[in-house]
Amino acid sequence: MEFTSYYFASNKNEEDLNKLICDPLFAKIVEYLSEHKEQEVILRQIKAAIPTDSNLELYLDKLIKYNLLERKNRRYSLTFPIYTMDKSIQLPDSITRAFRNITQESSMLNNCFVFGEWLWMLLFEDEQDNYFFGVKASPESQPIFRRREEGNDSLRFVSIYTDSLVPLDLANYFNIHSRRKDLPQNFEVLQNVIGDVDINYFIPQIQKVIRSIKRNKTRVDKQNIFQEALIMTGDLKRNTENQLFLAVPIIDSECACDEIQTILDKLQIELPPLWKTIHNQNQRIFFKQQLYSVLFKNCLPELDHISYFKL
Repeated sequence: MEFTSYYFASNKNEEDLNKLICDPLFAKIVEYLSEHKEQEVILRQIKAAIPTDSNLELYLDKLIKYNLLERKNRRYSLTFPIYTMDKSIQLPDSITRAFRNITQESSMLNNCFVFGEWLWMLLFEDEQDNYFFGVKASPESQPIFRRREEGNDSLRFVSIYTDSLVPLDLANYFNIHSRRKDLPQNFEVLQNVIGDVDINYFIPQIQKVIRSIKRNKTRVDKQNIFQEALIMTGDLKRNTENQLFLAVPIIDSECACDEIQTILDKLQIELPPLWKTIHNQNQRIFFKQQLYSVLFKNCLPELDHISYFKL
């Protein structure tokens, strides 16, 4: 079974755009216009194909406003591409070997830095202009990864995860709350513990928990809701002696050792030519998503999610 995910950045209200995409009408309209893209589709045909109690014309006008739909001479068509995840891109052996050397010899702290910070920023930091495209995939397709980051100047929570997964972690919890969206069912247990706590209040409380655990590793400890929240998300765990320890890395901008940084400096020269000639932004970002996915799955094949704290 195939499904389509959408990726975008907009200088308009992204929350309104996200609501449009989440409306069940969007998938129906996209499917119909995609199937009839070689034909001239008029409003009457859309209404006949997509019966609804909603105001279809008003919804189509909103899609036109966000440049997702074009109406020309009373004919409707999509303005964005839909790509297919049908094959993996091929990378030079030198690049693949370099990333494998880094991950095979590194700790999870370094792996999080490489894939969560260095590589993600190299690929996507400059891709903040308007873009919009869909990607059609099946459960067997190579996954595409998303990144969430939430926090303040003191501490930030970062989560990298496959598109089909919204892991129970602090980055996603606070991101969903900030967008005032309904929490997925697996987040309800965390919601019951900390509720709608403000992130700027939450962070100092968990910093106290982390400092306390580093000072006192005894088995007996007085548990509070912030410690309980960290245990629920897997950020805190107990060892065989029932002692709590921080299970996720805390990284900073200079956590890579000299040997790894030397490899990264070389990769920073070798990687950009792979997408230099792709001038269409949608195509370029899609290529970069595939590139990231191939490298992640080749180097960390057992993982579909990494999370960490960032100073």
